[in-house]
Amino acid sequence: MASKKTDKSEKALAAEKEQFVKLQLQSVSKSITSAEAPIKEKYGRKIILGTHKEGGAVTFWSHAVSLPLSSNAILSWKFCHIVHKLLRDGHPNTLRDSRGHTAAVGQMGTLWGNLHDRYGHIVALYTKLLCIKINFHLKHLEIPPNLETPEEVLDKAIAIDINKVFDMTGEVMDYMEAALKLQETVFRQMESNSTSSTTAVGQCRLAPLVLVIQDCGPLYHFLVKLLFKLHSRIPPDALLGHRERFREQFNSLTQFFERARGIEFFKTIIQIPDLPNEPPNFLRAASLADHVKPVVVQNERISYDDDTETQLDFGEGQYQMYYGYNQYDPPSDIPEQRETEADALRKELEVVKPELELIKVEAQRAVVQLKTQVNMLESELEDQRTHKQMALVENERLRMEVENLRAQTVVAGDAGSRAQTAQIHFSRLKEKHAELVSRHADLMRKNTEMVKQVNSSQQAQEDLLTAKQQMLVERQQLRQDNSAQLEAQRAEIERLKHELATERAEMSHVHNALQSKEKAGDQLGSVLVGLQAEKERLLRTVKDQEAEIASLRQAAQLHQSILQQERDRHQREMTALHNQLQEQLCRGQEQQLEMEKLRRELEEKRAEVLRAQSTLNTKETTGDQLSSVLVGLQAEKDVLLRSVREQEAEITNLRQASQLHQTTLLQERDRSQREMATLHNQMQAKLSQDSGVFQQKLQDEQFSLLQCAVVEAEGIVLDAVAKVDDPLHVRCISTPDYLINRAELTLASIDKMQQSHAVYLRNNDASGLLRSVTQFSHLIADTIVNGAGTAHSAPTDQADRLTDNCRDCATHCLQYLKELKMKATLPRADPTAVRYTVQRILNQGQDLRPKGADVRKEELADLVDKEMAATSSAIEDAVLRMDEILSQARRDTSGVKLEVNQSIIGSCSDLMKAIHMLVMASTDLQRDIVESGRGAGSDKDFYAKNSRWTEGLISASKAVGWGATQMLESADKVVTDGGKYEELIVCSHEIAASTAQLVAASKVKADRGNKKLHTLQQASRHVNDMAAVVVTSTKSGQMQIEDKNSMDFSGMSLIKLKTEEMDSQVKVLELEKQLANERVRLGGLRKKHYEIGGIPMDSPPENAVNSFDSSLPTVFPDPPTMELPSMDVFTLDPPRFEQLRLDPPGPDLLAPEPAKTSSKRTSIFQKPGLKNPFR
Repeated sequence: MASKKTDKSEKALAAEKEQFVKLQLQSVSKSITSAEAPIKEKYGRKIILGTHKEGGAVTFWSHAVSLPLSSNAILSWKFCHIVHKLLRDGHPNTLRDSRGHTAAVGQMGTLWGNLHDRYGHIVALYTKLLCIKINFHLKHLEIPPNLETPEEVLDKAIAIDINKVFDMTGEVMDYMEAALKLQETVFRQMESNSTSSTTAVGQCRLAPLVLVIQDCGPLYHFLVKLLFKLHSRIPPDALLGHRERFREQFNSLTQFFERARGIEFFKTIIQIPDLPNEPPNFLRAASLADHVKPVVVQNERISYDDDTETQLDFGEGQYQMYYGYNQYDPPSDIPEQRETEADALRKELEVVKPELELIKVEAQRAVVQLKTQVNMLESELEDQRTHKQMALVENERLRMEVENLRAQTVVAGDAGSRAQTAQIHFSRLKEKHAELVSRHADLMRKNTEMVKQVNSSQQAQEDLLTAKQQMLVERQQLRQDNSAQLEAQRAEIERLKHELATERAEMSHVHNALQSKEKAGDQLGSVLVGLQAEKERLLRTVKDQEAEIASLRQAAQLHQSILQQERDRHQREMTALHNQLQEQLCRGQEQQLEMEKLRRELEEKRAEVLRAQSTLNTKETTGDQLSSVLVGLQAEKDVLLRSVREQEAEITNLRQASQLHQTTLLQERDRSQREMATLHNQMQAKLSQDSGVFQQKLQDEQFSLLQCAVVEAEGIVLDAVAKVDDPLHVRCISTPDYLINRAELTLASIDKMQQSHAVYLRNNDASGLLRSVTQFSHLIADTIVNGAGTAHSAPTDQADRLTDNCRDCATHCLQYLKELKMKATLPRADPTAVRYTVQRILNQGQDLRPKGADVRKEELADLVDKEMAATSSAIEDAVLRMDEILSQARRDTSGVKLEVNQSIIGSCSDLMKAIHMLVMASTDLQRDIVESGRGAGSDKDFYAKNSRWTEGLISASKAVGWGATQMLESADKVVTDGGKYEELIVCSHEIAASTAQLVAASKVKADRGNKKLHTLQQASRHVNDMAAVVVTSTKSGQMQIEDKNSMDFSGMSLIKLKTEEMDSQVKVLELEKQLANERVRLGGLRKKHYEIGGIPMDSPPENAVNSFDSSLPTVFPDPPTMELPSMDVFTLDPPRFEQLRLDPPGPDLLAPEPAKTSSKRTSIFQKPGLKNPFR
């Protein structure tokens, strides 16, 4: 009993493992595609959850190694994006499981870096970043790949040997530099290509930069802490290169964050933090306290891309993995242990999440507070600057007024000198002069006080300016090094000296002014003595000058009045000046407290200046020592110059000796040449003897290399044959076009093999044959593998023949390589059999190519417009023809027949109008799709790029036009009694199916929220309703006609009735047999139809989805059923809907039957190897 349970449990585990691997493979294949669009989040989440459930990334890497990364750069780009996601958010063992694939990732990046591809350069940079990331975190296991390290862990990591911290700093800088180089290249490519971030193409490039932003924030924090640690232990001069490199990375990171912050794509995903305006000052240890860790916050987003597909559910109760996928993990036999660990981890995560959110909120609050403080300080600084400007303006105004007063004093002195000519007015002039002198003295005193006040105000402003400069110095200390700080201190010393010199100059100026006033007083005393003498002289000449005195009296009176006016004006101005000075004193008192605070800070700075002065003196002492050393070096230079002159003399002597020696050497050379000629002849004879032996050895070595190459080629071919027989290879599907390409290249390589073989037989040179064998083996193996992949999507008969030809090709190839490997059979090795089998594979691939491949992609746009216009014209003609048929029926018929015909023709006409509205809506939607999807290209480029979708539209439009024509012919036949009612029913079904195909083709490229798509869907529902009305009216009319022609058995006898019953039973049996035969015939017709259209009937459904165009839907409805009159309900195979998804028909719409007509539909949307999506 226990053994049975064990077997059952092992089977369940195997089934669950297979389901898990299948879902992981599906997620990998759907996330890493060649479409130039961002990775869907749901598939990335499935892969990440798979690593957590598995306990590693072994399953992911087992699927990833089979991806054709070297064939498509977009695949490589998305692969790098998925790997980056797994390293950040996957299971911790993902880093360990990715170690062995680092070399392959690096080789892939090197490959794409050497190719000129639009994604090649950024793929190379991304692989470099991933390799650096993996190696860094493998070396420093305490730092997880998501870089979310607690501060205590980080402090513990850097509290080690300073040499290790130095190495770690360089590694983190390389890490940051690789990330910044990647983002810079991505943005440069988008700018050069004018790619918008709102398009799928732009988001395909920008999506990985979200992870880069999440990495750069913690890396910047690590660098800041590491550099502060280094500056605390190592002299600053030794870290100059680190500071310069960090400054460059800081500027680049700031530009990156600013650019990303302005892109809407990043705003919806993450919140990018703000960096400081200047990098930290590592020379000042206190700056570490001002550092704020940048935190990248991811927004809460709702995923709208989830569909109804099977989701990975790793909840409790489903897919309990009792086995370990990770080959590095130790085996565990207790499933409950994993559940317990998972619960514990979940609880810890729930506990940590609120704390993390609280920390983030506190960090943001601290940042806001710091910004507020900075803004307040800047506003205060602006106010101080404003006050300073006002004080300077006031000082200048006062200085101008003082100059005016001095000029007026000079004018008054001139007026006093004139009074010397008149003794009568001398005393008055003397009194006025004394009064003016006293006023001038008062003004000078006031001016002195004013100057003192202005000087105090100016000193206050200078103190404020000093404080401002000190604040600026403190803000700029983050980017200054030791030498810059020393220069700032020297500038401060010079500024203080300059201020002291300015104050001394002002004091000397005031002292000189006082001396000049004293000298003026002495001069006035001497002038009084002279005036007394002049008075006596004037008394003697008074009589002679009475007339002149009178005139002078008048002039003196006039001048006195002028002086009185000037005195009054000066008095008013001095009063206003006094008031202004009082206001200035009030403002100065208000600023006094602030100046006291700033003065204390100035004293502290002066103390620092003194310390800097002592340091400067030390430096000067060192400079004196260097000067003494320089003097010694100058003396040594003189000694060396004398030595050089002596050596030049010796060189001259040696040159003469060398010329003599050269002559001797020429003679010796001639003799040596003669001896060399003799030796050369002897050597040639020796080489001719040994050349035969060497040539034979070379040929043997080349043949050995050829044998090795052939053995390697056999291994490649055998590996290809093993893939053909491998059950897992059934999932791999190729296309006939790619198979044809491989086969043609293989035929060319066979020709090259024959040429190289002939060259080898002719001159025994195996170099060309070695290259040809390597190329031939890879191409023949590629042809075999792709042939088998093409056979997986081909019809059964063609698939078997193609597989057999692939095996025959491998057999002949191995035989041919075997002949090349043996020296005896090498001359007669012939690849003709291989060429023949490859040619057969090529022919089969050409047979499997799409029938419509002869249409050039450049003609698709014109063909779409032509087909849509033809369809619209055909429907309009059908509507007009319906009206004509109805008019003719009214003329030719009457009674019940007329009523039936009117009902049928009216419903058919309404159906045609509804189809016409549908075609118009489809045309509008198609134009909208082209306008929104073509970008900078033309319409033809869009149609050529989406050729499969274009071919679907063409096929759908042809089907609609054909259905309208058939409906018109069937209605005409019914009215003229030349057709059957069933033809109308079948035609209505066919039209409904064709219009549904047109709707499905239009919905493939349309957005969900498109209003024109909603209009198209309403038109489609209206067509279904009208088709149901046609079916209903046709059945109703048929019943009315049959009721009119009902049989009357009242006049028959019993024997007659029995005979008629037997005849009826015989007819029923015949009809049933005919029905069975017709069903078989219908099935054969549909199978042939599918084969001609490129849809094999016997292929498995899952291959149909895999081989179908990725732009078309992969979920299809069940086929509708058909009900025949007076027969049992039975199910028919669905009609061919041109490989497009159809909406399920309404309950009133019956299954379509092929119309009874000889015309056939033709479509370019036919491709061998495609499976029927409706099976």
